Amino acid sequence: MPQGERAEEPQDTDSETASRRRGRYPKGILRRQQILDRTIEVFAEFGFEGTSLRAIGEAIGVSHAALRRYFDTREELFIEVLHEKDRQALANARPDVVETIDFAAHLDDYVARAPGLVALRHSMVARALEPGNEHSHTFFVERYESIRREALLILRLARAAGTVRDDISPEVAASLVIAAMDGLSTQWLLDPRVDMHEGMALLDHLLRPVKD
Repeated sequence: MPQGERAEEPQDTDSETASRRRGRYPKGILRRQQILDRTIEVFAEFGFEGTSLRAIGEAIGVSHAALRRYFDTREELFIEVLHEKDRQALANARPDVVETIDFAAHLDDYVARAPGLVALRHSMVARALEPGNEHSHTFFVERYESIRREALLILRLARAAGTVRDDISPEVAASLVIAAMDGLSTQWLLDPRVDMHEGMALLDHLLRPVKD
């Protein structure tokens, strides 16, 4: 470790740390959001599993001390990045207007624009299955539950509109859609020759009513 490196990390009292975590100052809340937004931009392209918090700070143009002011560990930062990306995606979604299902387009949009984040998410899911990673485990249990609810809402609205067949369980279909998205995106990340769009389009087709 280079001389003087520890001076970069301020030693805080428990009360000071708690104050920052509560976001006592609007300026601190804004700065934390700026760091998250910048991290998402860089992660979306490259991903950062396996790198240090210091290296991440250098990549996004933020000092190690600034990162540690808001995120104690890489895991905490990664989870907040994924949570924020999900929040943004939900904010842009319009599940109340469903004329037809198009999960293939949704998969294309998410993976093509942020392959690094998708790779990071898959890597963290694997880590969440290992003993001792309760924080990640809890996050992904809740995340999948939330995504299933969103997919279920879309499927129910589409079925009411007559664009999803009525002889299948929306609950089962919602889980199947998520499994297909995860599986196809993993295969594509490993081998770009895999046509994840056509795979998802086939599932969309199978969910639509059978024409006479």
